[in-house]
Amino acid sequence: MLKSPCLAALVFAATGLACSPTNSNQTTPPDQTGGSTTGGTAGGPTLGDPNAGGGTDPNAPAGTGPNGQDSTTTGTGQTTPAVAGGPNDNRFIAPEISHSKGVPGGIVVLYPRIIPTTIAGENAALATQIQAKVRAVAEKALPGRPIDVRPSPERVCPKTGCEGVSINVLFSRSSTACVTVAIINGPGTSMTKLIPWGGSVEFKTGTDTIQFRDMPENFVKIKDFQPCDQLTTVMADQDQFIEAALRAAAGSAAPASTTPGATGTSPPAKTSPAGPANVTSKPATRK
Repeated sequence: MLKSPCLAALVFAATGLACSPTNSNQTTPPDQTGGSTTGGTAGGPTLGDPNAGGGTDPNAPAGTGPNGQDSTTTGTGQTTPAVAGGPNDNRFIAPEISHSKGVPGGIVVLYPRIIPTTIAGENAALATQIQAKVRAVAEKALPGRPIDVRPSPERVCPKTGCEGVSINVLFSRSSTACVTVAIINGPGTSMTKLIPWGGSVEFKTGTDTIQFRDMPENFVKIKDFQPCDQLTTVMADQDQFIEAALRAAAGSAAPASTTPGATGTSPPAKTSPAGPANVTSKPATRK
């Protein structure tokens, strides 16, 4: 029997060390957090942290690289950063922007620009008729060219413009009376040509040409409306001017007598002959 409690304690400690497993037989898993085991929180890398040296965010959208840049995957597995306005840029900031730029040499027929937007839904059927009318005029003006007709509510080209000529209509309605103004652009970010097409308007700045993507409703004052049930018929009286402006925007020569001031890139001269762009009174209706 051991005589001293201290001696007994030493013997017990020695026995415990002799039974302790070695590192080669360790059964306790190592720390997986990368943090200290002596206190505090785990200090491992954060997923998606750009400073973590290659971490990826599992919640990031597909095609997002480790540095947070959007990219498009190529056939070789490499990624090409999406350049704004580039061929691989499919990001559109609003549904009103056309998701297609058309093709070079083609025509983009945009959905009518209905002002105010609060009446867009109730005038959808009429807008469809107007867009069909626009397409027919575009086909006549530039025969044989590919036409891209955009669905609702795609009413404006992207910031870098469309690849081909684009045409749209500013439309407004008051009860049973309507008014339309053609909106014509050449390829890219060329100036916008405005031509009264049904009813009559006055241009607030004295010119029928505005900057690309300026809101046309800010530059026109409605002088007179036309009955909505006769609108497409009344529009036909001005078709020749729309056709001429489309040809000018596409780069082909058009008779000056039918395209007053339709340069497509600069405001018309003050000495331009009178034409539909300068109309401030109600045009004659068809019999």
